Order: sequence, then C-alpha cells, then structure tokens
Amino acid sequence: MSPELRHLRSFLAVAEEGSFSAAARRLHLSQQALSRSVAQLERELGVALFERTARPVELTPAGAAMLAAARRSIAAADEAFDTARGAAGSLRVDISSGGLETGALIVRRLRRTRPEVAIEQVEVGVQRGLELLRRRELDALLGIVEDGEPGVRVELVRREPVLVAMAADHPLAAQDEVPVARLADVELLLPSQEAATEWVGFVDDLCRAAGFEPRRWPGATHGSVPAAEVLREGGCVTPTAAWVEPLDGLAFRPLVDPVPLLPWSLAWRADDHRAELGAVVECARETADERGWR
Repeated sequence: MSPELRHLRSFLAVAEEGSFSAAARRLHLSQQALSRSVAQLERELGVALFERTARPVELTPAGAAMLAAARRSIAAADEAFDTARGAAGSLRVDISSGGLETGALIVRRLRRTRPEVAIEQVEVGVQRGLELLRRRELDALLGIVEDGEPGVRVELVRREPVLVAMAADHPLAAQDEVPVARLADVELLLPSQEAATEWVGFVDDLCRAAGFEPRRWPGATHGSVPAAEVLREGGCVTPTAAWVEPLDGLAFRPLVDPVPLLPWSLAWRADDHRAELGAVVECARETADERGWR
C-alpha cells in the first residue's frame, strides 16, 4: 500500500497539535483510527515520525524533515480539488434533511435568486460532515455545529422552537402545547446515534433537564416518509424541527415548559472564498433576516 493523502493529513495534524488526542478531535476521527493511519505511514516509509514518549509528542528527525513537504503537498492537493470543483460549478452541501424547513427554505431562495449556483445535496451528519469539510469533500454544512472548530467558520442561522410530531389521533395531539415533561410518558422515535449524534444528544439533554430518561422506540428511521409511517402506527412521538411539507395523518405541537430552541448553524471552511459558496452563505443570512430567525 502506497502512502495516501489521508496519511499525510494525519501526520500533519499530529505534528501541529503535538498530541494524538487533539489531532483526532481536529480531524473528527477516533484516536485509534488516527494512530492506525500514522502507523501505516511509518511502516510504508520505514521510519518513525514521532517520539511518542514525549509530552507533547515530538517529531523525530525524519518527521521534522518531512513536515514542510507534507504541508506543501496537502496545500497543492487542496488547491487542485478546489480548482476542479470550481470548474464543475457545483457545491456539495449538507442541509441536514431536505424535508426540514430551515435548510429547504435556504436552498429554495438560492435556486430562485442565484440559479447559476448548482447544489448537490448530501446527508452525512455533522460529525462526518466536519471531517469531509476538512478534507474538502464537502463545501457547507447546516446543523448543530459548535463554534471554535479549527479552520471552520460557523455562523448561527436560526434558533428554532422544537415541535413534537405524532399521529393525528395520539392523545397528546388533543393539547395545543405539550410540556416537555409529558415526553416521559411516551416512546420517542429518534434517528440512529451514528446518523445524527448531535440531535440525539440534544433530545437526551432536553429530557434529562426535565428530570427523566428518554424512552426510545425500538428502532430508527431516516427521512420524513419512513418516520411518518412509524408515527401513524407505532404509538410513539418524535421531537423535531418544522417539516417543510407535513404529511397527512400527523399532528405537530410546540414543546413548552421550557421552550427548547434548536440552534441551526452554517459551517464552511475559513479559507474557501469562492463566489458560489459566498452565495450560499448570503442566502442563509437573507433568509434568516427575512423570517426573523435570529
């Protein structure tokens, strides 16, 4: 196996952070995966690149000799990737879900006001999305993204009141508002931990702050159509952001006592200054201002 760009990215992150754990956080990898990547690179080169007994981790003479060239190689590769994407004229954007109102309205405005900007929508989740942003395999990400990510700009777009969705004949649908504490009485339909780590954590924190452990419906769905089918038949409910086109047979009620606010943020690479990406950012700001989201 020949060394790959991902091996150089792993090497550079450890060299710059001085720590395998900090480098793993920066790349959004497990520490084991990062250590494995560096070890593979060392085996291919036949030299040790780090003195692992030092704190912080120090470069060996071979590692120090390779550092500048590794930076140049990664910068050249990133420039090549950006050039190719710019020529293609399309952006890869994760808006969390095309069925949710926030991302859908931003994309709708973009298509109306900047039709020359082509968008390829993907759904990879925040954790994976941040990793792909750093690898320049994703251009923008909408979701629960914390500020302070190295090399990533994060801008709050909306604080959205959370709803609870259920079958139209569910007992909770008879109420105009649903106190958060009432969620203790029902099973919650949630996405898998792998698909939506931040959202599952948000709901868990919400329930625990109200004094109870959430009870999960035994399964998971992805997307509004499968979720609607389970809600109609399963007797469960789901905390959710607003859907752009609610499906028949469902009821949506605001959660209260307290009113949970979902923080939607847009994230993109700080060194990405393409006009097409600027159009996405501007459309998010304009939509937020027009609708009073912030």
